[in-house]
Parts: sequence; C-alpha cells; structure tokens
Amino acid sequence: MKKEVKAIIALVLAVWILLMGIEIGAMREKKKIASANSTVAASQAPQTTEPTTSQPVQQDVIQVQPSTQSSVPAVNPSTPDSAATPGSDTSVDVSALSKEQILAKVSEAVNKVKNEQNMTAHKTEYITVNLTRLSAESVRSTVNGIISNLVGEPTDEIIKVANGTATYPDGKTKPVKEAIPPSNDATKDFALTVDGVASATATKQGENTVYTVILVPESTTAASPIPAHNSVAIGYLNLMGLDLPSGVSITDSKMEYPGSTVEVTVNPAGQVIKLVNKMPMTGFGAAKIAFVSGDADFEGNLDETWEFTY
Repeated sequence: MKKEVKAIIALVLAVWILLMGIEIGAMREKKKIASANSTVAASQAPQTTEPTTSQPVQQDVIQVQPSTQSSVPAVNPSTPDSAATPGSDTSVDVSALSKEQILAKVSEAVNKVKNEQNMTAHKTEYITVNLTRLSAESVRSTVNGIISNLVGEPTDEIIKVANGTATYPDGKTKPVKEAIPPSNDATKDFALTVDGVASATATKQGENTVYTVILVPESTTAASPIPAHNSVAIGYLNLMGLDLPSGVSITDSKMEYPGSTVEVTVNPAGQVIKLVNKMPMTGFGAAKIAFVSGDADFEGNLDETWEFTY
C-alpha cells in the first residue's frame, strides 16, 4: 500500500503551500505544486482582517503497518470442517460455511500467496480523496484541486516474483511477503480474527471459490492510531507517524473505517488468483506550521486489486 490514500500528505502539503508558499522540491509532483502555489497565493492576497487559517494536512503516502495491539489469537487455518486447501473440495457447499470456516480459508489463502516464491502479480490501485471541510473554507475547492493532482492517476503495474523477491517496474525490490497486503513488514501474516469480522460469505464462480469478508467499523485517535483489524487485513492511515519537514507538525488526528472489504478468489488448486481490498475512510487532521495552525475533515477510499499468475 505504498500510494495508499495520499490524504494525509495532501493535507499537510495544502497547509504548507497555502500558508508558507514553500516549494516542495523533494516531491515528484514539484511542478504541479509550484503551479498550484502561485494560484493559491493570488487568491489569498486580499485577506487583511485576520490571520490566514491553516489548511488541512494531506498525505502522500499511507503508512501501512501491521498492528501489534490485537490480543485475540488469529483463527487457525486448520479449523474443523474446513477443506485442507481453500477452494479445492468441490463436494462442499461453500455457501453453508460458517464465519469461522470462511475466515480460516481466507487466512490460509492470503498467507499462502504472501509466501509464493515464483509468480507474477498484476496490481491496480485507485485512490480518491476529498476535503469535506477546511478551516480556510474559501480555498477548499482550490485545495481539492491540488489534492486531485497529488493523488494522480490509478496505479497499474506488473510485479515479478522470483525466489521470494518481488521486483517492481522501477527496479526496486522487496520480499514478496512485504509486498502483498497487509504490507510493510516482511514478518507479518494476514491475521484477521473473528471478532474483527462483521460478515463473511463464500460463493462458487465456475470452478473457483470467492470468499468475501467485511470488517467491523473501527476508529482511531492520535493517541491510538492503529486499527486492530484493518492493520492485519489491509493496512491503515497514520497521520501521527509521518516524517515531516522541520517546523511542520501534526497536532491531532482521528480516523473512521466504516467497514473495509477483503475479497479472495481461490482456484481448485488452492491458489489465490485474485485479491481485492476496499478501504473507505473518513478522517480529521490538524497541522501546525510555526505559529499558524489549521485543520480539515476529509473522506477517501482505497480500492486495490491483485491478480496472480503462476
């Protein structure tokens, strides 16, 4: 989830640009930001009655880190009544599987693909971010335009896995276990527990089986930024964990995850051929630059699809 919800950095940059007029040289979007900066500066020139209010903190990269807070043990993939290999037992009526059995199959299937040594992964990722409230409300539409440019086009890339190492189109590599969500830690497995599942279904799609798990709603705060269930199934957005430039700080954050979805398609050989993660969210972020502060509410969505060939 490298590009995952650029909401936070987008908000940070919005504050940074609108209040300070600083050019972000390290960003790949430097030219877009510089252009947006001159537009915003012009729109703010007439203000004389009160100090400029700071803008939302926007994020360029979502930090996806597996949670260490969940104390409930993960479901054992060998749960009674579950087939030894996900999707391989055509005699079983998958629609009659219990929530526990479905979660066991999903855990087994996702962790199996996270440990594949040789395969090809086609990843597409689409992110949307929209400010619903901004402390400097008069420039909210301008900032949303900046955000749209920062978020950019959907990601579409082919990742080659050989001997357990994933190689990206730009030549960068990482362990396959770290590449496939939940990501950012090569030692972590998919570890969603039953108490994190609102509903679970299984259906046949030709000879394949599609397992769909919807997570329970979760909330986070600045003091407790890790959602126990999303973090071990997909990922999460952590404003407080950003490495920001000197003088820029996140002073508060709140996130709401109303119900993320994990959908896994398994072939008769027990291999995952498709993994779809959908993570809607709403949030609040507050930032401070020198003596000026601002805040914003935003909504966003991560929609990523992985297709695997072996």
